[in-house]
Amino acid sequence: MSLYLDEVWVKDPDPEKIKEVIGIFTTLSTQPKSIAPTTDVRVVAGPWLSNEEAKVIIVLDIDDHTPNVHTFVRYIAAGLFERRRLTPIVSWEEAQKLAASL
Repeated sequence: MSLYLDEVWVKDPDPEKIKEVIGIFTTLSTQPKSIAPTTDVRVVAGPWLSNEEAKVIIVLDIDDHTPNVHTFVRYIAAGLFERRRLTPIVSWEEAQKLAASL
């Protein structure tokens, strides 16, 4: 399992764009293949809407995130997303194993 914290910023947010983004991430959380058909994506947690910025936060399990570039760049080209930060994360159990080995 390869976990990622996925943060996606909405470009020039307005009410209609926010509604569209919420719809996209609602669909992603229930039917990932309809949004990212070229890859195996599993939603582990979220999505959540940030309370401070126009961004969506979601935790994904992605074996190979490379095919996702096509989906994401299409949203950028359409003017919907501004940027994305995809951060690899590990479980706390792995952190505890690390601490024990130090």
